[in-house]
Amino acid sequence: MSLEELQAKVEKQESQLLTSHALIADRDAKIEQLTADVATLKSHLERLLANHRAPRAVQEGQGELFPMPDAPESEAESDDELCDEANKDDEREHKKTQRKRSSNKVDTSLLPREDRRHEIPEEQRICPETGQALVPIGEKTFDEIDYQRAKLILIRHTQVIYGLPPDQSEDRQANPITAPMPPRPLEGSAASATLLSWLIVQKYANHLPLYRQEEIFARDGLRLPRQTLCDWVLGATEALQPIADCLMSAIRAGPVMQLDDTPVKCQGGRGQKNFQAYLWTFVNPEVSGVAYRFTAGRAGDLIAAELGDFAGWLIGDGYSGNKAASKKVEGDIKIGGCWAHVNRKFKDARRDAPAIAKLFRNDIKRLYEIEREADEANLDPEARLELRRQKSLPVIDVLCARALRLKSDFSDSDNIAMAIKYLHNQREELRRYLEDGQIGRASCRERV
Repeated sequence: MSLEELQAKVEKQESQLLTSHALIADRDAKIEQLTADVATLKSHLERLLANHRAPRAVQEGQGELFPMPDAPESEAESDDELCDEANKDDEREHKKTQRKRSSNKVDTSLLPREDRRHEIPEEQRICPETGQALVPIGEKTFDEIDYQRAKLILIRHTQVIYGLPPDQSEDRQANPITAPMPPRPLEGSAASATLLSWLIVQKYANHLPLYRQEEIFARDGLRLPRQTLCDWVLGATEALQPIADCLMSAIRAGPVMQLDDTPVKCQGGRGQKNFQAYLWTFVNPEVSGVAYRFTAGRAGDLIAAELGDFAGWLIGDGYSGNKAASKKVEGDIKIGGCWAHVNRKFKDARRDAPAIAKLFRNDIKRLYEIEREADEANLDPEARLELRRQKSLPVIDVLCARALRLKSDFSDSDNIAMAIKYLHNQREELRRYLEDGQIGRASCRERV
């Protein structure tokens, strides 16, 4: 046996040993939790039975405003033990306070700065006792955070009409000329481009619904019907549609597209039931921006319509509709898996098996660290692919082998079992990024 084979065998045994230790730790934690639960239930049951059987009598000490404390018994805690426990409580409280203070620190490093200097008028720079002239000998500064509130104003546009002078208008005729208006985002609407932009940002970025914006505008002196606000938002989306289509076309240009969906409850029409709709995100690592698309369902035909003429790598979760959609378009599409979804599933499984979940997440974190190494070195796709084959491939082999060993060790209803099964079933798709260095670039990777 060669040295390389012996080293690989040792690494495999070490990985299996780590897995065994993690399994034992998780099982010990479950046994300890179950033991604590049984003890709690037993204590609760005993207290219920005692209260049920005991006569209804006034308990000792009831009715006394300031009862005398009982004399310490042998099994009571000593003063030293109480002091130690109090010191520990104080230390824990101090650490908690320190954490709270550090998290509440105000960060003003990104704010624009304005310096204001306050001086005494020259005629007042006289000492009231000696009458001598005073000169600056130091400065005292403090920082104040100011908020300059946005304001609503009414801009009245007047277009000047040009024509012949009155004394010449009777002799000959000429068509009058009107000064042009600046372009308007919505024809026939009084809303400026700035107001429409703020309305959309408040609704979609700050999650402020239109009825609340209606109330805010009213307090600022502008009474706007909510239907008008709805019309403005709809008109703005139609005006912005060409930009969204252009962004989606750039993302479809390939060679890599990443997609994900979020389920949303959608209201049906009059007399119809609510239904499950989906909001999709489409990303190309080479394109700055994210395209959002709304579909009334999750069928392959709906996804295929959004893919359009895309050809290349389609990276997403394990949803079968992605594969079905790729077969309904003309372009050659290859399916790849998403390690962010794997990491998320093991993150959700931390309560079921913390040690096993941490073992998997640590290895996934190593994959992300290798990608950050490639980003910092600004590697081209070929060099990135070579780095992945050298460093990422052994980690993926360990992950897949561990998933194969453990996929039947947990209940199917547990999150840890579903996470392991997901990794095992997606193992081929998750390896695809080892075939092309353009997959999984830094633009939309999830931080682990």
